[in-house]
Amino acid sequence: MYLSLGRGVWHLQYVEDALNTLITIKHEVKTPGRIPEAEARELLAKHRRNTLGTSLKVVRSKGLVPPELLDSLGRFKDERDWLVHRSQNTHGDLLYTDAGRSETFTRLDTFTEEARRLQKAVLLEIDKFLNAAGLDVAAAERMALKNVGRLRGGA
Repeated sequence: MYLSLGRGVWHLQYVEDALNTLITIKHEVKTPGRIPEAEARELLAKHRRNTLGTSLKVVRSKGLVPPELLDSLGRFKDERDWLVHRSQNTHGDLLYTDAGRSETFTRLDTFTEEARRLQKAVLLEIDKFLNAAGLDVAAAERMALKNVGRLRGGA
């Protein structure tokens, strides 16, 4: 149970990070080079303190993602609220039965898979925005992979 909860929360954080990156790039920075890098990093750090609900309010009010993605993110937030605030209360007794355990683990696995899907969808929105601004996203990805390789002890 703890492993499934932890996996879900871990992937929830990836969604939050992607959303907060999108907010910073699309709403705050808007145009590459418009503000100094240090200021952009400060804005990103500020947004990374947001809860999922706060980030969704910004995304909704500023129209930063298509409506269908916004709807999916809203449903995901509802599941996040269940996971963080109510999963023990609503499923605690169910864990004593095979059917209840199965239902709970299925819901947790579904949450994690939805988090993975949403992270990719938000990152795709970031890529679209950056490509439209004339940035070479593939070059940035190559640089990021090189940095990860270096951190792992590679060349």
